[in-house]
Amino acid sequence: MTSRQEAVTLGALRSPSFAALWLAQLASRFGDPITLVALAYVSYVQTGSALITALAVVIATVPNALFGMFGGAIADAVGHRRAMIVCDFGRVLLVGTVPVVLTLGLPLLVAYVLVFAAAVCGAVFNPARLALVPRIVSLRDLPAANSLIYSTDRTVEVVGAVAAGLLVASIGDRAFYVDALSFLASGLLLLRIPLGEDARSIAFRSLGRETLEGVRFLWGHAVLRANTLLSLACQLSIPVVSSLAPSLIFRRFAGGNAELGASLFGAAEAAIAVGAVFGGVYLGPRLAHLRKGRLILGGFAIYGLVLVTLALAPTFEVALLLFVLGGVANVVFYVP
Repeated sequence: MTSRQEAVTLGALRSPSFAALWLAQLASRFGDPITLVALAYVSYVQTGSALITALAVVIATVPNALFGMFGGAIADAVGHRRAMIVCDFGRVLLVGTVPVVLTLGLPLLVAYVLVFAAAVCGAVFNPARLALVPRIVSLRDLPAANSLIYSTDRTVEVVGAVAAGLLVASIGDRAFYVDALSFLASGLLLLRIPLGEDARSIAFRSLGRETLEGVRFLWGHAVLRANTLLSLACQLSIPVVSSLAPSLIFRRFAGGNAELGASLFGAAEAAIAVGAVFGGVYLGPRLAHLRKGRLILGGFAIYGLVLVTLALAPTFEVALLLFVLGGVANVVFYVP
């Protein structure tokens, strides 16, 4: 980073409101992998089932993809800061209740419902935090602020994933409490942002109509239609793969040891994030001149090859390298 870039970044952080938002999303994002790893760990320990463990990962991750668009609309209507605060304190209660449910011996389904609800809150929180940035920083500092949000997002994703594996391996389902505390810290920081917001009603009917118009627009253009259908088919396969990864790790590389499996699963999640960081920072500018269609197809093809090879990986070290390559390929077909 040049001295000029450092000065601009420091300028953004001098804003108390942006500094509070940055620290809040830092705390929130750090805790995200903890629930993912902890839920997979608990599911495997209680059931020993690859199917149930895979289902746990889907429950923790799929709401962000399913409800992301609606989450943004809700945040716009309620107010971005207000929506983030409600989501954070809501997740404190939801995630913090999970280990209580497990201690009481209630059905695992109850924990799944709590985690799913917390993930829906995340689908509102994530678009809200991005929309809030332009409202609390100057136009001059906006590029640096967005860059800082993105770069720390990726870095915390790596650190959080490793920490999640170690935490779950050390304290088991009590790791959920750590995630709940991260949301509490985030919510308290967001309360420090002085921002008046007017709430309005959420027009779900209008939102549905706009969504339908968007689908019609895409379907009316051959190139966009083909790209959308291809992307949809490939994107639907990614959650399937992500959900099967912990079962592969727990059974093949951890020998059924749930604590070791949790550590390795955290490392695998971190490896994917490392690959995504490398792909975005190093490869992104170097691939910009290539035709987008070929780049997307190439990214999907590489990702598919990585998955086939991953199924045959003889050691976890080889699998870890493949997870990094998967993160790189993921960026290749996402960025265009």
